[in-house]
Amino acid sequence: MPTIVFASPKGGVGKSTATVLLASELAAHGGTVTMIDADPNKPLSQWASLPGKPERLTVIDSATEENIIDEIESAALKTMFVIVDLEGTAPVRRILDDRWALEVSCP
Repeated sequence: MPTIVFASPKGGVGKSTATVLLASELAAHGGTVTMIDADPNKPLSQWASLPGKPERLTVIDSATEENIIDEIESAALKTMFVIVDLEGTAPVRRILDDRWALEVSCP
């Protein structure tokens, strides 16, 4: 299943917002979605605790640098889409770069 990762070394650029918007749209159109909240501030988890989270959307907030690949692979077996919100730090991005070759950069 598709895995989409939002990452940027700069904070406040809208990674978490984009993650929630995309995940909500996919869920609204019948997709099952897992969002992995790998940001230390846990914005996705905070959002998911509010009323109105789509039923077809799950949030995992236990991802660490050591287990993020396992979390992604596990989620991919259970849902149609996996969307990861990263803080953008180099170590986590390096782990993902070793695994996936496609990166889209937006100026």
